[in-house]
Amino acid sequence: MAPGSFAEYTVVPASIATPVPSVKPEYLTLLVSGTTAYISLKELGGLSEGKKVLVTAAAGGTGQFAVQLSKKAKCHVIGTCSSDEKSAFLKSLGCDRPINY
Repeated sequence: MAPGSFAEYTVVPASIATPVPSVKPEYLTLLVSGTTAYISLKELGGLSEGKKVLVTAAAGGTGQFAVQLSKKAKCHVIGTCSSDEKSAFLKSLGCDRPINY
């Protein structure tokens, strides 16, 4: 992450910037949640085929991406959530073992 990444404005090399067309601000949450899940799993967690992955708050914005990315990598996914409805939702995303705490 570039220095000043959380500043209102910053200057970075074009090679590390992601161009975003003019869109509704609420659409940017998809980019942030998806990127956060990807970096956490792949870059920091070493995601690879056949691993077991625990996703906490799996029905949340970033959690949903983490479940789907992990399944795409052919992992066994365990996801925590706080209701039966969310548990059913996680199953619909492909979560192998939703846990309603």
